[in-house]
Amino acid sequence: MNSLFDRRMYPLMFFLLPVLFVLIVGLACNTPSTESSNQTQVSINVQATQYSQNQTLTAEADEVQTQNEEVAAELSAQEQQDAQTATQMSLDVQATVNAQPTNTPQPTNTPQPTNTPQSESSQDQASQQPSGDTQPAFDQAGFEAWMQTASILLFEDMAFLGYVQPALDAMSLNYVDVDDALGHFKTQLLSGGPNGQGWDLIISAKEARENVSGEFYVYINDAMNTGSSVIIEEWNIDDIANGKIGIILGRCGVEFQKDWINIPVDKQLLFPINGENPIHHYPNEGISLTNPTNNWQWDFFDLGDLLRLRPGSDAQLLWGARSAIKDSYATAVVCIDGRLIIQTYGSHSYGADRVIMMWSNYIYNALMARYQYLQMH
Repeated sequence: MNSLFDRRMYPLMFFLLPVLFVLIVGLACNTPSTESSNQTQVSINVQATQYSQNQTLTAEADEVQTQNEEVAAELSAQEQQDAQTATQMSLDVQATVNAQPTNTPQPTNTPQPTNTPQSESSQDQASQQPSGDTQPAFDQAGFEAWMQTASILLFEDMAFLGYVQPALDAMSLNYVDVDDALGHFKTQLLSGGPNGQGWDLIISAKEARENVSGEFYVYINDAMNTGSSVIIEEWNIDDIANGKIGIILGRCGVEFQKDWINIPVDKQLLFPINGENPIHHYPNEGISLTNPTNNWQWDFFDLGDLLRLRPGSDAQLLWGARSAIKDSYATAVVCIDGRLIIQTYGSHSYGADRVIMMWSNYIYNALMARYQYLQMH
């Protein structure tokens, strides 16, 4: 029976064997395939993750680069703005510098007027003008025309023998001459000048020992307060220095030093101090006071007075009894922007040819100071 079974089973076995083989092979193939598929899927997932990460990093890098570019652009724009600002500031500074004045010296003195006594060299010096930074440009033609119409008051106690009147006449100037009349002098001082406009120049030439003192120096000081130019010849300061003239001396920045008395004639020489002052040169050049006349020897040899500068004074000494001393032993000074000239020696102590030219220079420069004062006021 077993044999019969075996024989019957042979066809079935031949049929089942191939099927079984296929199944075994299929199972064998399916198992590696699944593992390979799983590995492939894992690889794909890893690559996808890396790709995603790379994309993220790339996006972040792009964003950072964009931000850097924006910052760089902003910095570049700021730098350009700063550069433009710096350039504009430089232009503004340059424009400011260009707009500032160059402080070119302006003339304050002009050549001589017609018919004025002068030396030959004065014409060569006439075109040279001192400078003044705070003064307006000097109008030479305007000054010369104005000078011929200036209001001038003259008191000279050496009437008909004095040196001031010849100087004014040589300059062809108009003036009110009260001679040596003190009453008329006072009246004119108090009048305030023609039409009350103020005197352009007041000359008080006290040489013959007349009594100009006290109240007269009050009136003269008042005139200076309104802008008048003043020339004073006063030999007797030693007696009146503590009086009203002391106000004028104080304004000028000078004070009485000593009486100039008992000096031998050969020692009565006067020397130019601060010789660059225009009063020494315009309109007459080459003036020297080395020809004493000893005119006042009979009056106890009183030649006048000597002045010295006060501390901090800006007055300028014109003539002095000591050539090497620049702050004292003065016999003539100029101050208050040239509007005040004080002479303390007697004009007749020196020759007329030189003294008249000196008075012309006094008058010319005092009028110029008045003219400039009017321009600035």
